[in-house]
Amino acid sequence: MQSNLIRFAALPILIALVPSPAFADALQQQIVAGARAVTVEDFSFTQTSFNQRNGQAVKEYITTYDPAKAKASRWALIKAEGRAPTPKETAALAKRSSSGQVPSYADIAKWFGAPATREATGKTSVTYRFAALPAGSIKFGSHDASANTAALAVVNISGATPFVERVQLTTGKPFRMMMVAKINQMEMTATYQMMGNGKPAITSTTANMTGSLMGKAGWFKMRASFSDIRTVR
Repeated sequence: MQSNLIRFAALPILIALVPSPAFADALQQQIVAGARAVTVEDFSFTQTSFNQRNGQAVKEYITTYDPAKAKASRWALIKAEGRAPTPKETAALAKRSSSGQVPSYADIAKWFGAPATREATGKTSVTYRFAALPAGSIKFGSHDASANTAALAVVNISGATPFVERVQLTTGKPFRMMMVAKINQMEMTATYQMMGNGKPAITSTTANMTGSLMGKAGWFKMRASFSDIRTVR
């Protein structure tokens, strides 16, 4: 259903994070503690994704995730390119979902405690910049791009509980995946909002990549929105 370049560009699958060293300031430590309290069991949602690569039209996919169901049936493909999914597409989603990562605010706990520069402080937000991420934070297949990935995180401090409202990740060095694909540049973003149960949930993701596949230059764009977010526990 998708090329190697597209499959590896899916933001929820790309981010496989590992624990960070305890170099954080007090606010960072508070953010990490809050993120550790969030799990992939907390929310159900509908994910609407739009994927496009050079030379092709935009493809839309609508999926749902419900952690109240058995693990094998938590993800469901509702629509593929505006139509009912084929059995092959449904099976492909099930295969990817069994080994993929559920997009969740919990991911932030694994890297937000790393060394960072506290760059701007205002009445409602604080900005942190990370020059690099801990090993294992950003992986494309077997390639670990963490050391060459910078992060910018905006922390919302307007309410009683601070939380990361927006994250932007940018790679600074080309790399190869599975010998047939080369990524020259990648930029990913994720946004979150505080929910009624006092835990943040993911609300959107984007991924923009340029590179080549089988020696042919190209680009790939993905954006996803999360709606009908409901508290499960």
